[in-house]
Amino acid sequence: MGRLAGKVAVVFGGARGIGLATVKEFVAEGATVFSSDIREPAEAVEGARQSLVDATDEGQVDEFVRGVIAETGRIDVLFNNVGIHLGKPLVDTTLVEFDNIFALNVRAAFLGTRAVLPHMIANKAGSIVTTSSNGGVMGRPGDPVYNATKHALVGMTKSIAVAHAHQGIRANTVNPGAIDTDMLRGTLASPEDFEAKRHQLTASTPAARVGEAWEVAKAVVFLASDESRFVNGVALPIDGAKAAGAMPGNRYSLDFELGVR
Repeated sequence: MGRLAGKVAVVFGGARGIGLATVKEFVAEGATVFSSDIREPAEAVEGARQSLVDATDEGQVDEFVRGVIAETGRIDVLFNNVGIHLGKPLVDTTLVEFDNIFALNVRAAFLGTRAVLPHMIANKAGSIVTTSSNGGVMGRPGDPVYNATKHALVGMTKSIAVAHAHQGIRANTVNPGAIDTDMLRGTLASPEDFEAKRHQLTASTPAARVGEAWEVAKAVVFLASDESRFVNGVALPIDGAKAAGAMPGNRYSLDFELGVR
């Protein structure tokens, strides 16, 4: 029997990358999965209902959640995974860019959680997992406004955990570092640029490699399952120890390569 057998899971941002990997893991673990994204999914997942939903649109989010409740009568797991990156210094960031990234990265999680939370409270059970970033638990010089949105998600999640733990609700974040996804590769101009970037990421990560989407998805499954039923209000870095602290100075070298895979 799977670790999520009998559970109903809702995913916002499930079309690609970490979201799609998590949809697959949820299905493999026995959950009934309703996945949504503003884009068509990169691939169909047998056993998952995949829909087009703009997670920043209040009406669409509420309608999607109402549809799941009408069909299943419950929502046990919510995975908020909508987000974009903005790799700009603060002084170069426009107000439009600021408003846009907060609308996607924070508003979407707020709307999804607000729509699902009353049903979890009524059932006195539920797990909410939200994708933040290791930039949500540490400072990074290259993307401060992006990191501000990720800190906001951690703060909202911890507050939800404290407010609703006595009602059987758990809320946690996963905080990935560099993960090989379309979003990471999309910030670059070519595959060759990714190889150059990979060496930079390797040099700044204690584990000396880039992570894989399935590695994050496995952690989401744990937080969604009853195995973590006393884990609440946690921001979990999944970044090869990058958020744990500074490495020795000689490790920050672009030619460093452990060959870890």
